[in-house]
Amino acid sequence: MSLIVNQILVLFIIILLGFVLRKMNIINELLIKKLSELLLKITMPALIISSMQLKQVDQAILKECMFIFVFSGFIYIGSILFAIILTKVTKCNKADEGVYRFMLVFANVGFMGFPVLAATLGKEALFYGAIFNLPFNFLVYTIGIYFLKKKNEEKNDFTWKMFINPGVVAVLIGLVLFVFNIKLPFALDKALSMVGDLTVPLSMLIIGGVLTSIHLKEVLSNWRIYLFSLLRLIVFPLMVLYIVRAFTSNELIIGTAFILTAMPMATNGVILAEQYDGNARLASESIFVSTLLSIITIPVIALFL
Repeated sequence: MSLIVNQILVLFIIILLGFVLRKMNIINELLIKKLSELLLKITMPALIISSMQLKQVDQAILKECMFIFVFSGFIYIGSILFAIILTKVTKCNKADEGVYRFMLVFANVGFMGFPVLAATLGKEALFYGAIFNLPFNFLVYTIGIYFLKKKNEEKNDFTWKMFINPGVVAVLIGLVLFVFNIKLPFALDKALSMVGDLTVPLSMLIIGGVLTSIHLKEVLSNWRIYLFSLLRLIVFPLMVLYIVRAFTSNELIIGTAFILTAMPMATNGVILAEQYDGNARLASESIFVSTLLSIITIPVIALFL
């Protein structure tokens, strides 16, 4: 529990640093926009590819990977449908509904989930986490962008071009390398890993910078943020735990699916909202509240394992 809490506090400290740097005007809106572009096009794809180099493939691993991938896909399909229905039921306005849908569907599996996995289940769980994360990497750059691009009453038609982006290309490259058991040369693998490692601190700094535009009074009075955060942090992971236990007895797979689903809203939400002119302020507020609440919910919910 101490390791989990400390990991979350580390992220909050970096967010606070980003907040201070923006207040001091060391980073400005233009730099935040450019850093978001750097993350989406360079550091995030590098992180995705390097995460697929963690383990060698064999027949048993392939079967486990297929189960995790399919199960994760069904979780995302169900959460997308649920998110669309819930935003209609709670009567979210057009400027906000995409962010709330994003919050319910996409958890912080990469930035926070992987460190928490390593702390609770060991490094072996990181491989299963990478497979579980594959649908996320594909959907966050397609459906996630589609959600966040919805702003006010602007028309936002879905196009197949949305599937062609650095995130999806990185997933495809990573899959080819994994399935055919291709190991990158040491220098290239190390370079990708180092560049990918920039993703976490840079994303936290961006969130901190965007948080400077937050009005605390609005955050405290926005009941929807708390409702969607509790669904994200408590209801969803407990449902996933019940379902996955009905299909497998592998405790490592069960624990991986459970913990990753219990993460707060994905930090990609702010980065993508910044990049595609979505409601970045609400995304920052949602990440702030859900991550703050996760300091309490993650240690408590981990007791169910």
